[in-house]
Amino acid sequence: MLLIDDLRLEAEILPPFNFTHCHEAEQALGRVLRELPSSVARVEEKQAVFRALLAQWDVIGEFSYSRIQLPEVQRFLHEVVSGQLTLETSRVRLAARLLLSEEARYRSRARYVQAVQFLRRLEEFYFRRLDPAGFPPFARVRLTAIIRFLERFSLESAAGAIAEDRFSAGRMVDFARQLHAVEPAELAEFWAAVFWVEACWSVAKGLREQQFVFPEFQPAGLELTGFYHPLLTAPVKNTLTLSPDDNVVLLTGPNMSGKSTLLKAVGLCVYLAHAGLGVPASAARLPFYASIVVAINLTDSLSSGYSHFLAEIRNLKGVLAAAQGPGRVFAVFDELFRGTNVDDALDITRATVSGLAGFPGSCFLISTHLLQLESQLPAQSGRRAFCIACTLHNGVPVFSYRLQVGWSSLKIGRILFEHEGLPELLRPLGATTQSSSL
Repeated sequence: MLLIDDLRLEAEILPPFNFTHCHEAEQALGRVLRELPSSVARVEEKQAVFRALLAQWDVIGEFSYSRIQLPEVQRFLHEVVSGQLTLETSRVRLAARLLLSEEARYRSRARYVQAVQFLRRLEEFYFRRLDPAGFPPFARVRLTAIIRFLERFSLESAAGAIAEDRFSAGRMVDFARQLHAVEPAELAEFWAAVFWVEACWSVAKGLREQQFVFPEFQPAGLELTGFYHPLLTAPVKNTLTLSPDDNVVLLTGPNMSGKSTLLKAVGLCVYLAHAGLGVPASAARLPFYASIVVAINLTDSLSSGYSHFLAEIRNLKGVLAAAQGPGRVFAVFDELFRGTNVDDALDITRATVSGLAGFPGSCFLISTHLLQLESQLPAQSGRRAFCIACTLHNGVPVFSYRLQVGWSSLKIGRILFEHEGLPELLRPLGATTQSSSL
């Protein structure tokens, strides 16, 4: 089971990793971020791609090409390989045609030159210099496909002739013959591999600039040291350590204390770890989860006609079904059962927390405003209580955004209500006027 819409990958997580130069590479980047390998071994293989790129950053770090030239080169190659455009493969006929028309000579030569120079840049500065030995096997296959394609053309010789203004009709014919020999599937494989490498390079650049760390997988227990949400400009970094026996975490704290942001940060770390990326933390160790659910902003569904509360119920049902399966589950519930009345919420939250404790190995994080739970929950192993510290200074709440062990009993709803002067504004207008005249 995978439910991570509330992490807002496309809107919030992709941009810090997006250094791509074209739409196709950006789409490939989205696929890289959404891809979750099926095992720890596969995750580590994916990690190895980014590690290999970072290890050869002196080669690939400045990866770039002309955004303007790319679509022109793509169109030219596609038209020739698909048969839409037939290039002259006779030196005599091409030379004669070029002699008859200066415009034809200029336009034909320009397309050849642009394609040669574009492909030569990829070959000379990046793919020929990358050492494939550091990459996992599946990545080496894609790198090999790129090199094999580029080697079909005498790019070094052709680029040298262009630089010396010796790119003759004979050179153009040679390139045309080489290009006509390319199969459409081979061209498609080449572009797909190039854009995949660019997407991986873009991720590696994001990891490097943001100093994300690669996590380690362990049999049990969750350790996130100095974690934070990367969208915060000045984040308060927290640490969460759960033993192998801890599987239910209750999080309390007043409104605006940062509970939702902290839960999203934990969920993001877990997701990115399973996607094979680095995480926003100074260190991370965690088990492999077969299911990941992050429910922060569940909403009513007008189209299907069910309420927020029913959405919560169905989400929890899916999580429990996954937890009964063979794999571990990681799930985040922000303000569980806030879609119903307090009495029902207290009763079913108590039942839910007690029941979730019976799924060892999985991990469930639940934030709540139901402070009565502290005294009503039965003693159970595996359940931990954390809160986000907040204090009052001259009657005004001061938020630290610091995670600490224990329950928070601070209520600031009434304090904020009064601080904003709402009691005065809610008085009947006549009573206010009369009071003012006395």
